[in-house]
Amino acid sequence: MKKIAILLILITASVPYVFAGFPVGKGRFMLVPSYNLYTAKGYWDQSRIYKPFDNNGRFVSHYFSLYGGYGISRNLNLMFNIPVTSQTFSQTGKVGTNFGLGDLTVGLSTFLTDFDKENHVSLTGSLILPMYQNPTSADLPFLGFQSPGLELKMGIAGSTTKYFRNPYYDIEGGVRTYLNQGGPTQLFINITGGVPIADDWKISGTFSGVSSSSSNVTNVSTGQLFANGDFDYLRLTGNVGHIINDKVSVWFGIFTDISGRNTGRGSGLSLSAVLKL
Repeated sequence: MKKIAILLILITASVPYVFAGFPVGKGRFMLVPSYNLYTAKGYWDQSRIYKPFDNNGRFVSHYFSLYGGYGISRNLNLMFNIPVTSQTFSQTGKVGTNFGLGDLTVGLSTFLTDFDKENHVSLTGSLILPMYQNPTSADLPFLGFQSPGLELKMGIAGSTTKYFRNPYYDIEGGVRTYLNQGGPTQLFINITGGVPIADDWKISGTFSGVSSSSSNVTNVSTGQLFANGDFDYLRLTGNVGHIINDKVSVWFGIFTDISGRNTGRGSGLSLSAVLKL
């Protein structure tokens, strides 16, 4: 099961959701159940050169999550994400699968100021809690770094009525650090822009990236099977959403990795719903 370590970043924020950029509203709930499918047949090495997995290797991740928020006050939200992941790495004559809860994330998002009623600046602090034990078997993928962590991010989100069909945007960036020895520490950014194409249909695109560093550096050519914390990648995502009513919308997306180092190169699809209660 060589080179699995480079895929273990797919703990998997397969498609980053940035719905937290807008206030939920005092006393209201927002829930986002989602499913993401990710597949990869190769990886980028330390020199950013693409290589296929040995022996017809293939990595598949099924990622289910329940993301949500509750409006404590007009400018303060409680946010959470509960993930469940099934990961399989197969080669000729050998298959390894791991299934379980991932990293639970719980945090508070405060809205610092309003440029106007439709644009918001937010600051979110979160606690990361691993809900699993990584396997000791070398034939099974890891579900994560198995470490508590902290995350701090700032975002700006809004819309405008000055242009065609009221386009909207959601931009966030921040830092995430895991507290076990060696980290890792990760910088990340998500940039989303979208526009309604009809009264009940929207399209959006997201550019996202992660840069992770750790003192526990894995040379992927050795086939060491602990979670590799030294990597980076860039990803593009396209989404189309159908607005059923003012409380329910459904979204379908496709995404692909466009650049990376010490990580898998793959693509996938996503299906989610946004519920406002």
